[in-house]
Amino acid sequence: MKRRFTKFLALGLAASMVLSLTGCGGSAAATSAKSGEDVTLNFYIWSDEENYIRKVVDAYNAEGRGTTVNLNVVPANDYDDKLKVMLAGETDADLVDIRGVAQSTQYAEAGALLDLTDRVAKDESIDTSKYGSMWETSAVNGKFYALPTRTTCWALFYNPDLLKEAGVEAPGQLTWEEYIDYSLKVAEGLKGKTAADGSPLYAGFWVPWIYVFYAVQHGEYADVSDTTNLRKSIELLNTLWTNGSHYSYADVQSGIYDYISEFENGHVALLPNGEWCVNMIMQATEKGETNVNWEVAPMPVPEGVTAGTSWGQFQFAAITSGTKHPDEAYDFLSYLCGEKGSSIYASTGMIHAYSNDAAKKSLIEASGKESAAVLFDAIKVQEQPNTTNYSEYLNVFNENAQLYFLGEEDIDKCMADFEAQAAGIGQ
Repeated sequence: MKRRFTKFLALGLAASMVLSLTGCGGSAAATSAKSGEDVTLNFYIWSDEENYIRKVVDAYNAEGRGTTVNLNVVPANDYDDKLKVMLAGETDADLVDIRGVAQSTQYAEAGALLDLTDRVAKDESIDTSKYGSMWETSAVNGKFYALPTRTTCWALFYNPDLLKEAGVEAPGQLTWEEYIDYSLKVAEGLKGKTAADGSPLYAGFWVPWIYVFYAVQHGEYADVSDTTNLRKSIELLNTLWTNGSHYSYADVQSGIYDYISEFENGHVALLPNGEWCVNMIMQATEKGETNVNWEVAPMPVPEGVTAGTSWGQFQFAAITSGTKHPDEAYDFLSYLCGEKGSSIYASTGMIHAYSNDAAKKSLIEASGKESAAVLFDAIKVQEQPNTTNYSEYLNVFNENAQLYFLGEEDIDKCMADFEAQAAGIGQ
């Protein structure tokens, strides 16, 4: 444990050299409140989360509970470095936003987060069964150091108008092999046609974010000993990026094409992506930036895997171990991560981790799409395991996969290099 904390501290100190801690808002950490004195809590989040978390913070502050939550918004690309710095030393943060279970585990094992296990067990307002099967896999050595805020869930977004133009029926539950054939049919049907702005039409757009999806749907990860399904993952992606149906790997890596803009502008018919797309499309629609017609279908699955199986991960909020106001911080945390927060998230098109029928109904009503129920009905597999060094395996796999996608290595060399490098992790 000491060795892990030393490594974690070193990461934080290194990050502090390239990231200033000033200018992110917020006052100094509140000191212990005197009797009857209001408490101010500092909550740090990354900017992509502001649209819905600010609504929860505003609702909480409006209730006049004697605690005010001060929301500090850090640019998304800077957040991880800033969080390392804050949690490696003294900080004004009482609560922090955390990306995924692997990061939560790292900070918990470093001693940077407050143990919430007993508080959650005694909290009658939180029914942990509402978090679903991923709740138990979020424990760190049997203890809980963070509560889930939202849950990501990948699904197949599609444009019914473009599919009709291509002469192809809307997708149902497909296998990945069927998805490849389906995409080619859509591409053939759209061949030679253009969008209203004259742009060429594509069947699909796959973002270059997750290369291990096929293995994850089998419940396997980049640290697995049998790499058969990891290999299949990147072979499938390479097919989609090279067969003319989807934007190429060079295109999606170039930064020229933004996945959600391409979909909202009617340039692409199929978008395998996360539930956050609902929120993004709703915001763009409200601003008059798009009038795209969209629906949601289940994510394709590997042959033999249960229909409806997708992947996702919790995003978390946690209380720092150094907070001077643990009780007040937990009062807000349970509000954010419980039924109140769930209702507010759903009204913005986001899927809260605390899932119930009311939230499902709220999302359908807010989005106007019955098909959005797919995001609640999916069988979600945790996108990453809660092991401290998993990111090392994932980084090595991604680096080798990128060489394969760029045509610099064939699949055999890619996998052989990965397996050799993975064997050295932790040695």
